[in-house]
Amino acid sequence: MMLTSRLVFTLFMACTAFHVSAQTEYHQKIRETAKLLPSRVTEADSICRQLLNEIVSKYPENDSLFIKIFFLLGQTQLYQGRLNLALDNYNRSLQANRNKLIPGLYSDCLTNSAIIFEKQFRFTEATEAYQKALVIVEKLQDSAGINDVWINLGVLNHRISANDKAIEILNQTYQFCQHHRDTTGMGINLQNIANIYYPDDVPKAKTYYEKALQLFKAKKNYYNIAITLSNLSTLEMDRKNYTQAMLYLNENISLCQKHEINETLSISYRLLAQCEIEANNNLPAARQLLDKARSVASGTGRTDLIRDIGKVELMLRMKMGDYAGFKAVMKELDQLNEKSEKENARIINSEFQTIYEVKKLSDQRDQLRDGIEQKNRQLLLSLLALLGAGLAIAVITRQYLRIRQAMKTMYRMNVEMANSAPVAIHNIPGSGIEYEDSPETEDEEKIPINNLYNAILLRIEKDKLYLSPTFSLQDLSENMNRSQRYISRAISEAGKTSFSSLINNFRINEARRLLAADQNINMNEIAEKTGFGSRMSFHRNFKSATGFTPAEYQNWSKNQSEVEI
Repeated sequence: MMLTSRLVFTLFMACTAFHVSAQTEYHQKIRETAKLLPSRVTEADSICRQLLNEIVSKYPENDSLFIKIFFLLGQTQLYQGRLNLALDNYNRSLQANRNKLIPGLYSDCLTNSAIIFEKQFRFTEATEAYQKALVIVEKLQDSAGINDVWINLGVLNHRISANDKAIEILNQTYQFCQHHRDTTGMGINLQNIANIYYPDDVPKAKTYYEKALQLFKAKKNYYNIAITLSNLSTLEMDRKNYTQAMLYLNENISLCQKHEINETLSISYRLLAQCEIEANNNLPAARQLLDKARSVASGTGRTDLIRDIGKVELMLRMKMGDYAGFKAVMKELDQLNEKSEKENARIINSEFQTIYEVKKLSDQRDQLRDGIEQKNRQLLLSLLALLGAGLAIAVITRQYLRIRQAMKTMYRMNVEMANSAPVAIHNIPGSGIEYEDSPETEDEEKIPINNLYNAILLRIEKDKLYLSPTFSLQDLSENMNRSQRYISRAISEAGKTSFSSLINNFRINEARRLLAADQNINMNEIAEKTGFGSRMSFHRNFKSATGFTPAEYQNWSKNQSEVEI
């Protein structure tokens, strides 16, 4: 009977391990798909949809998979400008993550949702989403996340014309970044402060842009260097200081060509062409620069860059006296605007259609979940029935063996009586002189409880027995060559705890060591390495024992090590 139970249990654990392994594979697929953004966004979007269909059919109860796949879908839609669909996916990720299973992604969803609200002029909702995200990143002590949220709040206040408050927020965020030695964050804050001052206070704006440029150059942050040089050149053009503007633009063109920053490269060509028209009246040079700007912009797929180039080209045609060309450019711009409006309408229609399809998929997931819950209940009842049958067989087998032993004893007594030999009665069932087996043997009782408990601790720690997810009191009993009851008594009386609590403490201590040793270790990997059956079990037990979630403990440990350094 015991052998059969162990076999069933072993098969059950093997199936569970296979199930966990398959889920881990999907987590890896999601991580690999995320690497395609933003350069291969269409491909990433297609893969995400396929993964979502598979996850719905195979793992409808795995919230961590749904948190990640819906967030990644939101990212792909946001990069494609499909704001309504992106917002819907972020909401679905938040719903799956309602218990803050992955707090970092929860705050990211809120931040991205707030950015979408801004684009849709829903400023109150944007502010609320930023505030909720801020609470989470501050609790996680995520300095980069805190900086991002505060910068977004500053920019939002600028958009609603609360410039004094915006500058106050960005100055405080700058000091926060300075305290954490975040040079890039400091530069981004200065850049945004300059944007607020421009064009009302050009000297102040220029001062902040130049300070930001120095910080970005110190960090070799080429993307932000390019953006800042573009802003400085625009500022100088507004002041009619074309010589300085052209110096900035030529430097920016060299930088963008070297590091393939194509969008800013196109803008720099266009601005340089505008300088040539307004300052030098060098129309041939301006025409060549606009051709280069258009060529680069076409590769980015951004129609707004094409429209801006068209506006400068109108200026060029006017200077040249080419009214036919002027009219042709105007017609091209009108067509571009019309096409853009149609495309926006098509995208919005596509978004709502996709939202409807995703809702159907979500309903399908809920139906599958209900079906699985029903099957789980049926399976549980079947297991209970099987267990009851097994216990009945065990009882019957034991009674049969006792009766058989009693019959043998009675036969021996009859033989001895027939031969007039004395009879020794030992534990004969029904004789009235029965002796129950003692729960502990005399040899076991000679071992003091405290000594046995210390031996148990040494054996568990030395052989790392707790790392096995299936390790049980029976396994420990066999390993120590002592009865389960005596082992349990030692743990209860000397250790003042239970077997399961004792093993969990060993596993949690091992998890603490792994979290402190490797800041990049995956939580699923820790759960497997420390003997917990699942990530959820690991998360629940760790929080109960330490008061921290594993991620919070990892961040705390990281901060402690940085303080010591």
